Order: sequence, then structure tokens, then C-alpha cells
Amino acid sequence: MKPMTEHEAQFRREYAAFQYTDEMRVQILDMLRLVEEVMSGKQPVAALEKKLTIAVKGNGRTYYTGDFLSKWGEFTLRYKPNAAYPNGVEPKSFYFQFGPYLNGVSLTQLESTLGLNREPESEAKIQIPGNPETGKLTDSYSSYVKYLRCGDFNLTVTIDYAAYSIEEVSSSTRLKTIQISRSRLTDEERKTRDKLFFGDLPKTGDTCQMSGIYVPVFPNEEKFAWVKQATWKNQEYGMAAGYPFQSFPWHNPKTGHTEYEPVYWQFVRKSAV
Repeated sequence: MKPMTEHEAQFRREYAAFQYTDEMRVQILDMLRLVEEVMSGKQPVAALEKKLTIAVKGNGRTYYTGDFLSKWGEFTLRYKPNAAYPNGVEPKSFYFQFGPYLNGVSLTQLESTLGLNREPESEAKIQIPGNPETGKLTDSYSSYVKYLRCGDFNLTVTIDYAAYSIEEVSSSTRLKTIQISRSRLTDEERKTRDKLFFGDLPKTGDTCQMSGIYVPVFPNEEKFAWVKQATWKNQEYGMAAGYPFQSFPWHNPKTGHTEYEPVYWQFVRKSAV
């Protein structure tokens, strides 16, 4: 066996001596919260560059790599060029490998930080040992599908903990990796998403079943937050039974034109006779 160099020995000593502090754990959770916001489209990729140390980023590449807090913890952000996004970057996936493994952060904490749940709609799955008799395994995976209120994609989240016995499958606190990816919605997934967030509300294009006063419900709440600041009367629209629900008309100050946004419609009351 080739003898270890002094550099390798020093590397191992530093790695073994490294300890996460409570402050570091808070920083990591804050960083993961920001990652979720970037991947869901609430923040631009540039917001991550202020938090992470970028090691590889250049023309022609479709990924960033770097580290965070320790020189052994490595992340990879994959993206594709898209002029419609800020700085021309559309994120595709974010992968973080913790080194050493991150202790002291439970699966429940990560679920809370990333807005995940184990309800049927989220399709959460927690992997059990391949050999229940011995309980020998090296990983305990938890995977989730997170539906977003608007957009053409959902988020797939995979969390990987080290688990060396059957007892650790659901209680391990040694986090190895976490990955958050965008997945294009299928037609069935889009129906599931719409049902999850909007129930049975009619949407633009559906036929109105009952005449009355309706108010718009916006899939993209952030984009149309200004509507809530308007008077209630200005948000109300009369709809007639037998006719299709219309889009929401609004004036875009950037283009100077009136644009029409597909929305859902919520019944308020019957029209005055």
C-alpha cells in the first residue's frame, strides 16, 4: 500500500476534526430555504451567488459548482440558458453533498424548512432497508413531489441520510446529500396541482353555471399582489350563466398595453336584480 503523504494526512486530520456549530446549521437551513425559492421561481439564480462560493462558472457551461461553509461540502447547480429568465439562466437542479455528513438536523426540520409534507398529494416516500432482517444499509432516502401554485413544473426533492441500522431509517440525523430538481408537469399532474390549490373553482374558458358576481383568484399571487390593494369593488366582475369565464384584464405599464391573464373565479353573490 502506498504510504500516505503529509498533505493527505493533514487533510484527514482536518476532516476528522471538523465540527458543525449551531450557527452553521442555521446558515445551512437558510441556504436551503433560498435554494427552494430559486428552484420554485420566487428568486433569481443570482441570489444564490451571494451566499455560495462559486468555484466553476464559465462561458459555455451549464452548471455551477462550489462549496459552502466547509471545503468538503460541495454543491452543483445545473441550469439551461433561457432569455426569459433573469440573467438568462433557468435553474434545473441543485445538488448538495455534505462533507463531513451534517449532524444535528433532522428530517422533520428539513421538511419544515422546504415546505414538504407526507400527505398523499406530495407523494412522499421513505425508503426502508433492503434487508429488514439485518438492517444493513448505507442510506435512508426520503423523496417528495412538491406541487407549486403556478408554473409548468413541480419540484422533486430527495433527501439522503446515512443509516447503519434499521432503527436509523426514520431517525438518522447524519445528512449526506439533498437534491432539488424541476420536473415538467404532465397533464395528470397539472390536474392534481390545480385540484390541490384551487379545488373546484372554475377557470378561464370554463362555462359559467350560475350568473352572479365573481372575483379573480390568481395562480401567480406575487405577480398580482397589487390587485389586493385595489378596492373590493374594482375586483368584482359580473358573469352570466352559459357564457365562458373570461381572463383577467390588466394594464401592463412596461408595455403600455392591456393584457389578459388566465385565472380562477370565485363566486361572491348573486347579481342585483
